Amino acid sequence: MFISKKLIYQLVITIFAFKLFSEELNTEIPKTDDELESGLFYIGLGNSNEKEIIDDEPWSVGLVIRDIDSFYGFDIGGEGIMIEQSRNYNNSYTVESTEQALSFNILAGLKVTEIQKIRIDLGLLAGIIEKSSECPSSYGSYQCYYSSTYGNRADYEYTFNYGLVLHATYDRITLGVRSTGESTQVLFGLNF
Repeated sequence: MFISKKLIYQLVITIFAFKLFSEELNTEIPKTDDELESGLFYIGLGNSNEKEIIDDEPWSVGLVIRDIDSFYGFDIGGEGIMIEQSRNYNNSYTVESTEQALSFNILAGLKVTEIQKIRIDLGLLAGIIEKSSECPSSYGSYQCYYSSTYGNRADYEYTFNYGLVLHATYDRITLGVRSTGESTQVLFGLNF
């Protein structure tokens, strides 16, 4: 998980630096106030409801496209708990570990208001989130027994994920909140 967060931070810094340098090199006519930055890239960080079970902090990365009155997009989040279990030979299960689950979501919403350069949007989030993974028990010290019979993979079970997204945009910066049944996160975004 440490590598994922580090990669997200590096990506955001790179995008921000690229935008700054491209503005300096851009010799086009400046944008008028009526023109809207239609794209939004954001990251979210927050608190987990399951602090006593997993140590990883919830996170999300998303891309949103906006038009005059609405927006839509998608995000991937690390939130909630996924139970890794192995199936024993007598068809009982052993819980091997609990990890942070991944969620895959779509977003859609409407512009609530726009006053001068400030725009506020409110939307719904819906998707799927990992619930558990299952694989046959291993003979040795490994967690899973992988063979061609089982397709050399674990079986994943998913459940429904839902929530709300609220964000306020001023010029090129967006701040917001992403709240689901698994976590609440603060969003920071760059408009493009």
